[in-house]
Amino acid sequence: MGVTNIYLARHGETEYNRCNQIQGRGIDASLNDTGIKQAQAIARHLQDVSIQQIFSSSLRRSRQTAETVAKHQRLDVEAYRDLDEMDFGILEGKPISEIKSDLEHLHEQWKSGDVYFACDQGESPTAVFKRADSRARMILKEHQHKNLLFVLHGRLLRILLSEWLGYGLSKMHEIPHSNGALYHLQWNGSGFKSLYINKTDHLTEVFSKEVVS
Repeated sequence: MGVTNIYLARHGETEYNRCNQIQGRGIDASLNDTGIKQAQAIARHLQDVSIQQIFSSSLRRSRQTAETVAKHQRLDVEAYRDLDEMDFGILEGKPISEIKSDLEHLHEQWKSGDVYFACDQGESPTAVFKRADSRARMILKEHQHKNLLFVLHGRLLRILLSEWLGYGLSKMHEIPHSNGALYHLQWNGSGFKSLYINKTDHLTEVFSKEVVS
């Protein structure tokens, strides 16, 4: 039985990333100059891979990154709101330094196993996983045995990969991520296998300040 190759990328840097401000589903920022370079580096790295379909969230930073790769691959991008970043509610747009205690509280709740917990007006990890996993599995079922690229977001990658690889949502903090990083999984129709996580060697010429949320 053949496998489906799933390449995942975190979008390139935005000014929110550079300035250590939390983004989330409600912030629709564009890539900055560094983010554009990171997207181009992803495209160059994948140019020898025969990507057959490219998917992104509906948010601009994800779509711009995906479209850069799509141009090299001569493909179109399919964007879905179900693949958007987590909604961080009232925390979105604020400097990390100003909401450090709020974020620590969120992370403590999630690490303790309360993955239904969400900040005010935001989403829980469980809710995010439900919408994104449902869409991803629909895509995988429709495009079996192909090479697929998903351009997503940092927290969303942690949520999906922690469940797909058996960590569990309470351990999603163990999944590393950085702007422009790549991941490679294989799906055999029932389970996922990781070939690499948070690959960044293609970004060695792109210097950036990263945010981990």
